[in-house]
Amino acid sequence: MMYRMKKIITYDDEIVLPTCMYRIKNPNDFLKADEANINISEQGPNRKMAELEERQDKLLKKLDILYDRIKTISSICSQSTTSNTTQATKNLKQTIPTPEEIVVVLNPENLPWFLKLLLKESNLAVNVSWHIHSSVPNEKVAKIKAFVNKLKTTGNSSKINLRLIFRYGSADSELKLSSLGVPIVGNVNILRYLSYVYPSTLPYDPEDYYVDYLLDLCHLLERTPEKNKDAVTKKIFAQHKSWIYKDEFSIVDGAVYNVVKQWQNSTKYVPKSWFDKCEKKFL
Repeated sequence: MMYRMKKIITYDDEIVLPTCMYRIKNPNDFLKADEANINISEQGPNRKMAELEERQDKLLKKLDILYDRIKTISSICSQSTTSNTTQATKNLKQTIPTPEEIVVVLNPENLPWFLKLLLKESNLAVNVSWHIHSSVPNEKVAKIKAFVNKLKTTGNSSKINLRLIFRYGSADSELKLSSLGVPIVGNVNILRYLSYVYPSTLPYDPEDYYVDYLLDLCHLLERTPEKNKDAVTKKIFAQHKSWIYKDEFSIVDGAVYNVVKQWQNSTKYVPKSWFDKCEKKFL
């Protein structure tokens, strides 16, 4: 015989509902009614598949129409962009003013030989000043002075001031137009900018992508180790006749000459006839 326990919850008691509130219908009654109205025979798998295929065909037709519209818009935008880019480039060359203050920060191991050409052939008078940073060792001072003394200058009467700061640190040259502005880094990019300021001295066509390819190779040549210099220079001089590209002097010749001039044996990897022509033009 076991002990009997008292019930915790009593179910036999009658539940008295309140009479002060509205009565609502049982929600389960609505579900039963909806199920009763559904015709299961009409929702078979064949009908569902047919409806799905019909919707898919309509969607594919809409996608075809949308694709044709996108192609049309893309072709129109491409033509407009090309014409706008060409016009913008022409306007840029016409609107870039000659800066009154230019600061170029240089590494003594990478002298800006292209400045000699700009100062030599430019009709604008330029006042050149230079400073040597304390990071430059004494044995490099004579090399810097020899370079600066050969630059063409017009004294303090000019409104254009060019300041050269020689210091060790970054291998890339930096051109600054403002103390708060972002500098133009690298000789190739500096030459690109100067070609807009002096278009007749440094011819540069920004619409010619092969020119930019050659300029990128020039930038690569500055960092190429000795064993790979021959391969890079062969790529640059692939179309060489009298000058590197299109048989006429351009910004590419200035960029390559500036790199080659830094080498101890300048004519080791480049044609001597081309180098001699650059020497006459730059110096």
